[in-house]
Amino acid sequence: MNTYKSKVDSWVIGLFGITLICPIVLGWIVGGSLWPALIICGIITAFIMWLYAATKYKVTPDEIIVHAGLYKVTIARKSIVSVTAMRDLAASPAFSLNRLEILYNQNSRILISPQNRDRFLSDIGWAGKLIVAS
Repeated sequence: MNTYKSKVDSWVIGLFGITLICPIVLGWIVGGSLWPALIICGIITAFIMWLYAATKYKVTPDEIIVHAGLYKVTIARKSIVSVTAMRDLAASPAFSLNRLEILYNQNSRILISPQNRDRFLSDIGWAGKLIVAS
């Protein structure tokens, strides 16, 4: 069984930084104590770090298990219809826009972004079969 973490784009890190800085700047502009802003930033930081730590893709001989926080999806490898490389903004358990769309069970789909895409595709048996969206 191999486990893959989600790839992280630099824009996600920038968005995270802005999310942390905004409450502090607003607290400073409005005046008064910065403690509420620092607490909010701490909560946001803890949540995002937990979400990233909990986002992973496990490949077993028979299935792919996608974990993202409390979200978990199990995909039987034999049910995979196609795997497509794409850049999609849709909500998904991925911290990168360089995603793989996995269609399974004829009408279900999930978007993921494993750090080592080539090795992941090899592990699931789709090396050389990847469809590239235009």
